[in-house]
Amino acid sequence: MKHLIYIIIALFSIQTNGQDSTEKKHFRVDLLTIEKNTKDTLVGSIIEVFSGEKRIEIDMTDFDGISIFFLKSHDIVNNKIRLKIHGLSCSIFEKEYELSNDLNTKVYLEYGESEYTNRNQISEMRKKLDIKLKLFECKVEEPIIIIKN
Repeated sequence: MKHLIYIIIALFSIQTNGQDSTEKKHFRVDLLTIEKNTKDTLVGSIIEVFSGEKRIEIDMTDFDGISIFFLKSHDIVNNKIRLKIHGLSCSIFEKEYELSNDLNTKVYLEYGESEYTNRNQISEMRKKLDIKLKLFECKVEEPIIIIKN
């Protein structure tokens, strides 16, 4: 009986220790893309995220110029990411960020020389940048069928 108490204490400490992790599993990235001079928000900007030499994420801004996505911490090399943003009619923006927490920032692009000048070029840009479409799977439980007389 005396040993049972020690065993219970040991098992309890192992269980609670296993649940306590200080390492983040993912980082949330919130971006707002704005044109530097006009302060216009930039719709449809294509965002590539690199860490090390590998592209780890790709996203596109919505109609408010906002992009929100998550990065897996195991994909990030030396806590650093590099954003490469292709804005409509803007010069390509590139900047490196060090991640220790979630990133919430405004990104200022400038109108300039660009291959991406029209929203209708999305397909062309997707091919050029080798962007694979993301497929999302929704799990639906079996439908309920109601038969009325």
